Amino acid sequence: MENSALGPYFALLTSVFFNVLTNVGFNLSALSKDNPVRFWSYFAGALVFGLINSYFSTVALKDMSLQAFSAIFFSLTVVGLFISSLFFGEHVTSKATIGIALIIGGVIMVSLGNTSKAIQ
Repeated sequence: MENSALGPYFALLTSVFFNVLTNVGFNLSALSKDNPVRFWSYFAGALVFGLINSYFSTVALKDMSLQAFSAIFFSLTVVGLFISSLFFGEHVTSKATIGIALIIGGVIMVSLGNTSKAIQ
């Protein structure tokens, strides 16, 4: 990655994209537990996507503060919950709603800190 302001954000967004693919792969793997070939195919794909996710997370963290990275990355968990309810039929329960509130509250608290060095 080059040392520009776009570099860490591109790496972060790429990391998020592969994180979504990882979670989808694990979910499809769990849904395919009766078909071993399909189960292990999805599982192996999810592991590869997870490795790519980890690589781009590391690249993003070279030029981005952990505070900014965490605020963006973990707030997308809320988006993932709603996407999973649309595509996989998962229900948004009261516990999930409390979890969403805690995530949003945590992101807000972390974001209120010193963000002057979000991008170095």
